[in-house]
Amino acid sequence: MKISVRAGTMIALVLAAAAPVAAQMPPGAPAIASVGAGGRMHGRAMFPSVSEAGRGIMLEAMRAGGDRRTERQSVAAARDRMLTLLETERLDTAALKQALDDERNAANASRERHQAAMLAGFAKLSVADRKAFVADARAMKARMAARMQGWRGRHSQMSDDMPPPPPM
Repeated sequence: MKISVRAGTMIALVLAAAAPVAAQMPPGAPAIASVGAGGRMHGRAMFPSVSEAGRGIMLEAMRAGGDRRTERQSVAAARDRMLTLLETERLDTAALKQALDDERNAANASRERHQAAMLAGFAKLSVADRKAFVADARAMKARMAARMQGWRGRHSQMSDDMPPPPPM
């Protein structure tokens, strides 16, 4: 099964947004899935063990953190400024530091909004839904780990099959 760039980006953003919440949980804390149209991911309902009401709460929380596209554009713009500054003949370290600060501030502001929204969502879940969420998130984490292991295995096999680069 292939993950689209958008789905992969959403997974990464939601996982990043939930990191501090997950860090406060016991070992093996859950990862959080991407938000697909209608709460579906790859043709199946996200968090199938969570009640319909609980799933709605979490979908709303995942969406409540703000416009991710605008946030990504702010981070990308700061990174573009960094690259432009780095390719100049004379390095302007003050401007480079400002671009680095801008990138960090944009990423942190986004993360903080999303974490606050997720925390509010988790607080609204019943105990049963929180436990179901954990079980589903752990299962998803295991599936993702297996996919990554498969990808690494295929990538490693391709590298082994390739001839060495020509001498310089």
